[in-house]
Amino acid sequence: MDIQDTTPETQDTDAQAEAAIPESEQAKQIAWDQWKNWLGSTAVVVVVLVGLMLYRSHKANEEAISNRMLGEARNVQALTAIRAQYPGTPAATLALLQIAKAQYDSGDYLAAMTSYSGFLSDNSKHPMAPVAELGKIHCTEAMGQAAEAMAAYKAFGEKYPDSFVAPLAALGRARCLAQLGRLDEARAAYEDFLAAHPKTPWKGEIEDALKTIERAAHKSVVAL
Repeated sequence: MDIQDTTPETQDTDAQAEAAIPESEQAKQIAWDQWKNWLGSTAVVVVVLVGLMLYRSHKANEEAISNRMLGEARNVQALTAIRAQYPGTPAATLALLQIAKAQYDSGDYLAAMTSYSGFLSDNSKHPMAPVAELGKIHCTEAMGQAAEAMAAYKAFGEKYPDSFVAPLAALGRARCLAQLGRLDEARAAYEDFLAAHPKTPWKGEIEDALKTIERAAHKSVVAL
């Protein structure tokens, strides 16, 4: 008859094996729970990334459409539609500048001034902010405030000496000086401009302005 080994050592080994089984299952459960948590976190990240990609794609599509509309816009109504349909896009921002120019060209200087001011209020650091500032000065001049405009043109030139629109400010100042009857200063301003910009596309207009100043100065001398 076989006699099973029931020594204390054997019994301890069996007990340890039996205890190890639940511990192993527990470890597996912990690992599985951690894996599920990781998968859940990863799924959230994927959803966020996909959402971000879709948002960027949507914004890119909006910008492409609004940019095309801006290029095709021919009146204030079309420009206003861009701002209404695609607010916050670069095209909507630039549309306001074009609206201001259209208002100026139509003689609605007060509305143009308001539009330029609105642009600056929301986009003071925009690369086109100097254009809006100069636009406001043009409106001031157009509304008959030559002295204020002359001072503003001068200040603009000092603030933005390297701006691509700085020459327009210099011409504006000369023009206002002539309107104020300060003919010698106006002549000097125009002559200085020609010396600094000999190939200016406005050379013909400046020469005409100088002739007008000479005629006005001659009349003043004759009147004396």
